[in-house]
Amino acid sequence: MRRTQTIAAALLLLLTLAGLAPAAVPDLTPEERAWIRAHPVIRISGPQAFPPFQYFDDDGEFKGIASDYLRHITAMTGLKIEVAAKQPWADILQKVESREIDLLTCAAITAERAGYLAYTQPYLSFPLVIVSRKDAPFISGVESLQNQRLAVTRRNSTIEWLQQDRIRVVPRYVDSPLKGLQEVSLGRADVAIENLATATYLIEKHGLANLKIAAPTSYEQYSLAIAVRRDWPQLVGILNKGLAALPQEKHNEIRQKWIAVRYEHGLGVRDIVAWAGLVGAIAAILLAVSYFWNKRLVHEIRRRHKAEVEKERLIGELRDALGNIKTLHGILPICSECKSIRNDKGYWQRIEAYIEEHSDADFSHSLCPKCMEKLYGEEDWYADARRAIRESDGAAANPDGGPGVRQ
Repeated sequence: MRRTQTIAAALLLLLTLAGLAPAAVPDLTPEERAWIRAHPVIRISGPQAFPPFQYFDDDGEFKGIASDYLRHITAMTGLKIEVAAKQPWADILQKVESREIDLLTCAAITAERAGYLAYTQPYLSFPLVIVSRKDAPFISGVESLQNQRLAVTRRNSTIEWLQQDRIRVVPRYVDSPLKGLQEVSLGRADVAIENLATATYLIEKHGLANLKIAAPTSYEQYSLAIAVRRDWPQLVGILNKGLAALPQEKHNEIRQKWIAVRYEHGLGVRDIVAWAGLVGAIAAILLAVSYFWNKRLVHEIRRRHKAEVEKERLIGELRDALGNIKTLHGILPICSECKSIRNDKGYWQRIEAYIEEHSDADFSHSLCPKCMEKLYGEEDWYADARRAIRESDGAAANPDGGPGVRQ
C-alpha cells in the first residue's frame, strides 16, 4: 500500500514538473548557430502605433503581441535585439530597404515590399474590417467604398489592395490607426480599414463610442508575419523554427493577454430601429396615399353613378314626352263635301274632332269673308255694316276732307 502511494506521488511530481518545463528549444543547424554568432545583435522595428500588435506606450516602451512573440523566440535561439527609435512608418520602411533596420516585428505581405523583404510564416491572422460612424449609411463591403474618404497611414498595404480591385477612394493620410479612427469619428473621413483586433482595441480604449464595425472586407484574414531584410534568408529560417517550437499554450497566453475581441458586424439595434422606422414611414405614406386615392375613387364612382341615374331619368322623361307628342302623318281620307275625316277604325269624324284627338291643337270657330258674303250677303244688316266699313276706310285714307282715291 505504501509502495503504491509512493509511486502515485512520484507520478504526480513528474506531471507537475512537466507542466512547469520550459518550451522546446528550436532544432537549429550548425550553420544557423554560426550565423547567430556572426550577427549577435538584430536591429528591429515595426509599426509605431498599431496596438495591440505593436506600438510605443507613453513610457516609450516597444510593446504588443509582436514584441512578446519576438522576445520568446530570441530567448529560445540566443538572438539579441536592439529596438530602433520611434519614427514614422514610411521612414522605417525606407530604412529597412537601405538595411539600416534588419527586422520588422509584424508586417503585411505585399508585392511592393517583396523586393526588399523576406517573410516568415504568418503567425497572426484577423479579419480586415471596415469601420464607420454609427450614423453612416449601410456598407456591405469594399464595393460600397467607391469615392469614399478613407483614413489610411502612408504606404499602407490597404491602398494597394483596393487599387487591385479597382476600388477608387479618396485617401486621407494619417500617422497611425488611432489617428485614422479619430478622423472617422470626427467626420473628416468616411471610413477606415483596420484588422478587427486593432479596431476593437482602439475603439474601446479611447472611447470612440460613435464608431462601429460596419462590414468585413473581401480580403478576409489580415495575416501578419515577421519581415526580414531580403539578404538574410538564414534569419527567416531561424525565426520560423522559433515560431514552430512555441507550444499552443504560449500562443494562447500571448493572445489572451492582449485581445478580447467583440465582433459585431452587421446591423445593430439602432440601425434596425432606424431602418424599421424608415420602412414604416414609407409604408404609412403609401397607405395614406392609397386610402385617399381609394376614397377619391369611391367618390368619383358615386358621382358617375348618380350622373348615370340622372341621365337615365332624363332619357325616360324624354321618351315619355315623345310618347305624348301626337303627330299626323300619312294620307288622311277626307270628304270632299263636308270635309269629315275617316279614322283608323273606319268611322267618319268631323275634321275638328279628328285633329283635336290626334294632336294638341284646339279650334276656335269664325267665318271668312267669302263665307260671310255667301251666308249673309242678302241681309240688310250685313249691307249696312259693309257700307259703314267702306266709309270708315275712306275717311282714314283722306283725313283732310279731300276726295279720297280708292285703290
